[in-house]
Amino acid sequence: MDMFDCGIYSFVNAITIETIRYWSKNSYQHIDVLLNSATPNKGILFDSFNNDLKRLYKTFQNIYNELDDVKRDTNVYFMVKRFLIANDHFIILLQRLKFEGFNGFPILYQVTYHILYEQMYVKEIFRPLMCTGDVYPDNVIINSNFRRMALGTNPLQCIYGQIYFWSIIGAEHPSIIMNISPNEMEQLPKKIINEFNDIANRFNKINYKLSCIYSKLNMMNLGIILKDFCNVNEDFLVLLDRFKDSVENLPANIKNNLPKLFFAILEHIIKEHEYAKLLTEKIMESQYSRNN
Repeated sequence: MDMFDCGIYSFVNAITIETIRYWSKNSYQHIDVLLNSATPNKGILFDSFNNDLKRLYKTFQNIYNELDDVKRDTNVYFMVKRFLIANDHFIILLQRLKFEGFNGFPILYQVTYHILYEQMYVKEIFRPLMCTGDVYPDNVIINSNFRRMALGTNPLQCIYGQIYFWSIIGAEHPSIIMNISPNEMEQLPKKIINEFNDIANRFNKINYKLSCIYSKLNMMNLGIILKDFCNVNEDFLVLLDRFKDSVENLPANIKNNLPKLFFAILEHIIKEHEYAKLLTEKIMESQYSRNN
């Protein structure tokens, strides 16, 4: 998969058919999570939110399907613009949903904020090539170095932003897994619960280290943290694989009571961390030659 790997901002690296397809699918899967999370968590998804989410679901799904068998000479800029328009509407809806729909429900609020942050990240991926002032994720309350610097204007800033973003996402994923169906998750073996907590702490530590080097940022100290991130991300993927397939970690009596949504979200999380793995491998190859 071609992706934005913090190299030179070029058409091939920054905006490709595969990248648009990936994030279109990710976006409609995010909407599927929102549509199916309210009732199990005692929240209410008001009719207008429900209708708007379903409309956006179809929009993202249509973009994904239309890009299935296209050629490289397809007007990529047009497809990106189309995606970004839908994404802008989605971001506005998520901002409202935080405070007008899911406020007061911790897991629903966290999931909404988590998805909002990912949709902001997508805008940053496409922003450099659109050359317009309306592609930046403004007016979203978020305190982080990623929000301050985003993906920057050079490889150093970009790598920093990528690690910061994916560490935030990684730290939140264990909590989301544990709270999709909390009654069942509370019955998990203590060992697996502790392992999920450890992963969250390790991702948080990555961003703590990033903040500590911010004023003295260079390719060497950033490279050390990038390697740390790769190790944590790989350990999380191993844990997720072991969790979903092991009776020891996910006993049958618990697994059989879990909703389909749980397994859909689990697979979605795995795909995202596989994406992060490919991304960081490309960064290592392009910016930190493995031969060095």
